[in-house]
Amino acid sequence: MRTPSETWSYGLFIPHDPRAVGVVRAALRHILDGAGLSCLVETAELMVSELVTNSYQYAKTDAYVSVDRSPFDLTIAVWDTGPGVPERQKAAADEEYGRGLGIVEACADSWGVRDCPNGKAVWFTVVPKGERS
Repeated sequence: MRTPSETWSYGLFIPHDPRAVGVVRAALRHILDGAGLSCLVETAELMVSELVTNSYQYAKTDAYVSVDRSPFDLTIAVWDTGPGVPERQKAAADEEYGRGLGIVEACADSWGVRDCPNGKAVWFTVVPKGERS
């Protein structure tokens, strides 16, 4: 089992394909279970699903997902070439869309958007419960 002081990174290029969300969720579950971070799986899967879905809907190109463990937290980012900076939407109770960034904001310890060459990365961090300060 990994100790909290270890650092590591995984990356996954994903095609512009609706099946990518399920592939990313399965890969993330494998990574976190293998790293002894099962406590983060459900929350991290939910948030990465929202970000990959947004990327699929708005970018229309391939994307990249990074999973980075630091001594303090876990950061997951989804990079794509979609235009503009995503903003949190207010969805009506009967609307199916518009909740993704609200879910990320509610579940993540922190989140944001970074400008990158030829695109942007939407990221979030989560801190395992035993490591919160």
